[in-house]
Amino acid sequence: MEIKIALPKGRLLAETSALLQRAGWGLTGYYERARFYRIKSGGFPNLSARVFHERDIPIQVAIGNYDLGISGSDWIEELLAKYPSSALLKVRNLGYGK
Repeated sequence: MEIKIALPKGRLLAETSALLQRAGWGLTGYYERARFYRIKSGGFPNLSARVFHERDIPIQVAIGNYDLGISGSDWIEELLAKYPSSALLKVRNLGYGK
């Protein structure tokens, strides 16, 4: 079973990349100015990731294209305000970003 994660580009990329590296995910090609949009994990062969604009991540997770995502809480709250019965769930605040 493959686990698919939606990752942000832009303002959250550097901090998200550092967080995932510290967690041992071993994502190659996930850094600023990288031209990779589909990323595999060296640490977890069943994990794949794709890089999105931050605003698109909650939508991708809510419609089931991705199992989880990292996005700013503003985009999550906006989606939940528009679609309160959405399957989207905010798990926790990661303590970075604005």
